[in-house]
Amino acid sequence: MKYLEEIKSLFMEFAIEVEIVFTEYPLHSSEIVADAELANYDGLIVAGGDGSFFNVLNAYMKKPDKDKIPLGVLPVGTGNSLSRDILETGTSLRDFVELIKSGKTKRFDIAKVQSGEEVFYFANMMGFGFITDVSATAARLKMFKKMSYTLGVLYNTIKLNTFDLTITIDGKEQLWDNVFVIISNSKYTGGDYLIAPRAEVDDGKLDLIVLNRLSRINLLKIFPKIYDGSHVDSEFVDYIQASNIKLRTNVPKILSPDGEVFGHFPADVACLPRAIEVFAK
Repeated sequence: MKYLEEIKSLFMEFAIEVEIVFTEYPLHSSEIVADAELANYDGLIVAGGDGSFFNVLNAYMKKPDKDKIPLGVLPVGTGNSLSRDILETGTSLRDFVELIKSGKTKRFDIAKVQSGEEVFYFANMMGFGFITDVSATAARLKMFKKMSYTLGVLYNTIKLNTFDLTITIDGKEQLWDNVFVIISNSKYTGGDYLIAPRAEVDDGKLDLIVLNRLSRINLLKIFPKIYDGSHVDSEFVDYIQASNIKLRTNVPKILSPDGEVFGHFPADVACLPRAIEVFAK
């Protein structure tokens, strides 16, 4: 709400006719999109972070093709990671509204996840293991904004453990003694963490960052490197690009797509190349 007047003013300044709809409870945005006649509009903009975009995306993907209008973001959430791949040099709401006004769009890949009987989609990333624990902790610390993820890492390092993981990557099965996996479509997570430095949102591939067994000291040594992406050079990290991924483990694991805690093992993940159109530079 604290950005509302600025947002209204910017849309008025750029002469963009806009209908602003407020969410009133969790997942309300999904209901709003499900009920909307999107074909009557030129774009659907999400004012929020990666979790807000996740909820809108999943309702959007259930709409008929005739309603598949361009999606956009006003980054006013906790992490705002996807916005870095939408407009890398954008630092203000004005930059993003100006982008929407330009009408410039780009086709983005997204990931489709089959988790038990459920199907869902994500645009930014999905993690599990240690990273899900961090997301759950960060969700309780949202008042600290981007720092909530750093605090989540430090807290969960104290109770670090591993689990047996079987991943089938484009048909090839691999076994790991695992701490966490992040499956990324875009480069950033947690706002400023350059978690997948080789990722491109339109290359038809998902990027897997696999952290294997290591000590707490080594984890804390690696952690600062995710700001510049050099963590992928660590002996404890495997970096793999793939189109189809099957996930199996010996213990129950919860998934965290786009910062939300949602879904569970076993899970199959597939890249859907250039599946959505996004206001992007």
